[in-house]
Amino acid sequence: MVNKILGTTLSRILNAIINLAVIILISRYIGREGYGIIGLVVVAISIIQIFVDLLGGGGLIYFSSRKNQLALLIISYLWILIVLIAFSLSALAFKDFFPQLFNEIIPPGEEQSILMLAVLNAFMLTHYNLLIGRGKIKQYNVIFVIQISGFISSFVYLLLVSQVRDYTAYITSLEISYGMGLILSGYITFRRLSPGLNQDTRETIGEIFSFGLISQIANGFHILNKRISFYFVSSMAGLSSLGVYNAGVQLSEGLRLIGQSISLVQFSEISNSDDKIYAVSLTVKLMKLSVLLTFIGLVALLLIPVGAYEYLFTKEFVGIKYIILALSPGVLALSANTIFSHYFSGLGNPKISLWANIVGFAFTVTFAIVLIPVFGYLGAALTASVSYSSTVVYQYYVFKKQTGVMFRQWLPEKKDFIDFKIIILTLLNYKNIEDEH
Repeated sequence: MVNKILGTTLSRILNAIINLAVIILISRYIGREGYGIIGLVVVAISIIQIFVDLLGGGGLIYFSSRKNQLALLIISYLWILIVLIAFSLSALAFKDFFPQLFNEIIPPGEEQSILMLAVLNAFMLTHYNLLIGRGKIKQYNVIFVIQISGFISSFVYLLLVSQVRDYTAYITSLEISYGMGLILSGYITFRRLSPGLNQDTRETIGEIFSFGLISQIANGFHILNKRISFYFVSSMAGLSSLGVYNAGVQLSEGLRLIGQSISLVQFSEISNSDDKIYAVSLTVKLMKLSVLLTFIGLVALLLIPVGAYEYLFTKEFVGIKYIILALSPGVLALSANTIFSHYFSGLGNPKISLWANIVGFAFTVTFAIVLIPVFGYLGAALTASVSYSSTVVYQYYVFKKQTGVMFRQWLPEKKDFIDFKIIILTLLNYKNIEDEH
């Protein structure tokens, strides 16, 4: 499991480095307004994916070791088509009846690009989830690295060679990388697919939908907690302010990759095990690791002087350092949130995360209305921190009630630092370890 965590973490670290390079390139060649449009496009894709994941998200991971994989894949494919057709028709109707509001949510002229990205993303993530559910973390990591490498390569080429100096360079690069991820993940998925349809398809759909409905409503509220502020900032402060906020969010939330890497393996381990005691002890151990590593990363970001941010991202993005500072408590909370969420989902109980995200959403709406009109994008960052923290507080109390784990057990012990040292040494000697085996 340590090797799986290390492999996933390494791929996410590479993603974080690429993400930093992308932010620098956007700030220098595309500007704040273009970054604001990119933010709206990505949020639109995320919202579509919420509905796709009703039959293709966490439920697919959870049931991939329990149900016939070919049946799961066929069900997911058909559901993707249904969702995308429904969204296309809904978008046309919404545009006719509410054109002004539609253009505030969807950047003008980008409807087809959003649909294309949603199609590629939906099928790609379906394959990814099957690989994760089957414990094929190494294959997933390799494909993920190729995908993000394809993105940065095409983005640099379009910006610096083809001289495409607007947000469309980012959109085109995203289409290329999603296409690469889809083809590679599809090849691995079908090559290892178990043949035959020996399951009751109707029963399988019912079970996945029952699990996925709760899980994705929870995920929907989670995404709304993170991204609804984009619409508030865009409507109240404009696309330029949204571009600065988006850059700050991308930089600070890049540290979420630590918790996501750890929780990805955690979810795979717990969903493939029936040992609840193991699930609890694993969650406590990985929680400490996730929060500690995220804290170290936050300190490093906050120690960087404002002048360095101005140099890297130009004076247009001067507010990035203050956005990171305001988001810091929330980012630390998210490192715990993802571990809690994958614990509950791994045990087939996503309702806890649903209620936690509803609590967070209530805080988001309340504080966004109060803070964003006064403080702009800094108000959005403070709102996010309050929302994420409230979500984790709820999850903590439920976890404590169900497991009896006391607060002192969450505090780092000497053994935790020994384990942490072992992981670091393993990381430094990763190549030698692989050679020995």
